[in-house]
Amino acid sequence: MKKYKNYEAIKKYLDHHPKPILLNDWHELIIGELEISLPEVNEVMEEMVADRELVIHNDEVYYIDNIHYGCGSFRLVRESFGFVETEDESIYIGSDDFMNALDQDDVLVEIHHGKKVFGKILKTVERHRDFLLGTMKKIDGKLRFIPYDTRIVQKVDYDSYGIDVAENDRVIAKIMKVAQRIDVRFDSVLGQADEPGMDVLSVLYVYGLDVDFNDDVLDAIQDMPKTVSEKEMEGRMDHRDQAVITIDGEDAKDLDDAVYMETLNNGYRLYVHIADVSHYVPSGSLIDASALERSSSIYMVDRVVPMLPKELSNGICSLHPGVDRLVLTCQIDLSFQGEVIDYNIYESVIRSRQRLSYNQINQGEDLGEHQDMVELMLDCARRLNYNREQAGSIDFDSDETEFVVDNDGVVLDIFRKERGESETMIEAFMIKANEVVAQHCKYQSMPVLYRVHEEPQKERLQTLSHTLRILGYKMRGNLEDVHPKTLQKALDYFKDKPEYPVVSRLVLRTMSKARYSELPLGHFGLALEDYTHFTSPIRRYPDLLLHQRLKKYLIKGNMNGYIKDEAYVAKAAGHVSDKERAILEAERQVEKIKKAQYMEDKVGSSYIGYISGVANFGFFVELDNTVEGLVHIRSLKDDFYNYDAQAQKLVGERGNNEYKLGQKVSVNLVSVDMVESVVNFELKKVRKKRRAPRERRRKKS
Repeated sequence: MKKYKNYEAIKKYLDHHPKPILLNDWHELIIGELEISLPEVNEVMEEMVADRELVIHNDEVYYIDNIHYGCGSFRLVRESFGFVETEDESIYIGSDDFMNALDQDDVLVEIHHGKKVFGKILKTVERHRDFLLGTMKKIDGKLRFIPYDTRIVQKVDYDSYGIDVAENDRVIAKIMKVAQRIDVRFDSVLGQADEPGMDVLSVLYVYGLDVDFNDDVLDAIQDMPKTVSEKEMEGRMDHRDQAVITIDGEDAKDLDDAVYMETLNNGYRLYVHIADVSHYVPSGSLIDASALERSSSIYMVDRVVPMLPKELSNGICSLHPGVDRLVLTCQIDLSFQGEVIDYNIYESVIRSRQRLSYNQINQGEDLGEHQDMVELMLDCARRLNYNREQAGSIDFDSDETEFVVDNDGVVLDIFRKERGESETMIEAFMIKANEVVAQHCKYQSMPVLYRVHEEPQKERLQTLSHTLRILGYKMRGNLEDVHPKTLQKALDYFKDKPEYPVVSRLVLRTMSKARYSELPLGHFGLALEDYTHFTSPIRRYPDLLLHQRLKKYLIKGNMNGYIKDEAYVAKAAGHVSDKERAILEAERQVEKIKKAQYMEDKVGSSYIGYISGVANFGFFVELDNTVEGLVHIRSLKDDFYNYDAQAQKLVGERGNNEYKLGQKVSVNLVSVDMVESVVNFELKKVRKKRRAPRERRRKKS
C-alpha cells in the first residue's frame, strides 16, 4: 500500500479523535487542524477508505481503530448470536444487533467494552453473496423457498420470474433486497435436492466457489500444445538424462513436482523440479485471471475442482513418466548435516522415469533402479527433519480423514489418514525448496507472495496454557515471546497419551492463521524466517504467481513495471487468503456432511472415543475414524451436571462424576441430524452385575 506523506499525521490525529466525523466537516477539520491541502487530504482519505481504515456511513466518517469501531467479516453461529472477525479479534454480536447483515458480509461494527466486549453492526460494507441457494418445500400447502445455508436466518419471499419449480427442487435465486425479510428472484434450478452429488455442488455454490470454467477460458485452452516442442526447450538445462521420479498419492492426477538426488563429496545434491505452468499461463492472460479468481484447486470428498482446466492440470503441465516436460528447477547442495551449501534456480526440461506412490516406499517394495536413490533421499530427509525439529518446527500429526466413496459419492468407509516416511520425505524437500526460493526472492526484492504465519496471540496462549495444566502439563517460558519449541514440547509430552488428538487440535486452534503477504514476515509454525509457496503451481495461485515473477526478474532480467507488480501482489495477497479460508470452510462442511451420511444407517451401534470438547450443553466425542458427535447434557440423567469452564469439564452435583477433555468414553449412536449434519451420541450404560440371592451366597460360603 502506498502511504502518502501526510498519512501518519492524519492517522495520529484520528487516534486522538476516534468519534465519527460528519463528512461535510471532514475536510475543513483536517485542513484546519493539520494545515494540509485539500488534494492531499483527498488522496489520503481515498486510500484509507480503500484499505478499510475509514468507513463512510450515513454521511459520517468512521475511523477503524479496532477499539471503538471495527470492520470485519460477520460470521453467524446460531440464530441468536454471531461474531465479527477483525484482524485483531472476534467481536460477539447478539441477534438484536445484526442489522440485517448476512453471514460472510463485511460490516462496520461499533465496539462496546464492559465486563465483556460486544459489538453492534452499523452497516454492511460489502455483501459477498449476490445469490441464495434454496430448496423448495411445501409448507401449509404452499411452496416455500428454504435457504440451504442454515446461517441465513431471515424468512425469504420469492418472485419465480417465470421459472417452473417443484417440491424438493434446489434453486438459485438472486438477492434483490435484504431487510427483516429477504426478497429474491429465481435465476435457475440446479436439480432435485437428493440427486447424487447435489450435496457437494450445493456447498460449493454457497461458498461462491466456481466449478465450471467460462467460455473464454475454454476457448483459450484449445490453443494449448499437447507435447513439448524442440523450440520450447531451447535455452533450458536438459535434465532428461536424470533418473527423475515423482512420488504422490495413488489417485493423484496433477503431478506438479519431481525429484532427483545424487551424492557430492561433501553431501547431497537435491533437484526439485516443479512444473513450469507459467510457460503456458503468462501473467495477465485469461487463464491467469481465472486462476487468480479461483486461487486454488478444491479437494472435496468425491471430486476435485481444479484451479486450471484439466488440459493443463492433468495434461501438458503434469509430470507424467516417459514424456518431456518443462520445469522450473531448484537445485540445492546440502552438507551431510543437512545445511544448504549452495543453490541454483533455473528453467529446465525433464523426462520422468517412473511414477512412484507413497505406499510403495512406506511398505518397502522393491523400487528397482530407483532403490539406492530413494534410500539416499530418505537419509537426507531425516537430517533435514532433525534440523527442523532442533530449530523448533511444530510437527502436527495428520488429522486428515480418508474417505472411500463409490461412483455416486456415497461414503463406504472412513478412516484417519496415516502419514508415512515417504510423505515426510517429500514434505522436507518441498519445505526446503520453498525456503530457499523465499530467501532468494527476499534478497533480490522481488514482488512475490510469501507464506506467513505470525506468532499466536498472548490471550490464546494463556488459554492453551491453562487447559494444558488441567490435563497435567505445565508450559514453560515467557508467553510474551513464545518460541515454537515450547508448543512442540507440549505435543511431545502427550505424544503417546490418549489426550494427544485433543491437545494437537488445541495447539492448532491457538495458532494464528497462516496467510499470504507481500512482506516476508516469517513462518512461526515452521520456525523459518523466510517462506513462500513455490512447489505447487498447478493447484495454488501464489505458486504460479511466484513462477511468473521468477521468469520475469531472475531469468529474463526484466525490471519493467516493478511498482505495478508490487501493487498487484499486495492486492492478490488479500484475495487468495480470503479465498483459501472459504475453500477450507467448504471442504470442512463437505466432510461434515459426508460423515453424517456415513453414520446415518449406523444408529444403535456402539463406539469407543475420546472427549474432544466440553461446553455448557454437553461434550463432544471423537471416534478413531475422526467422526465427532455430541453427547448432550440432557442425556446425562444420572445426575445434574454443572459446566466448569475453567477446568473444561462437566461435574455431577451428587455423585461427583466428571467428564473432561481427553477422557475415554463408550457411546451409542442415537441419531443423526441430516439438516445440520450433526451426529448425536449418548453414553453407553454400564450394566451392573446382578448380585446372587442371599441364601445362595450363604451356601457358597
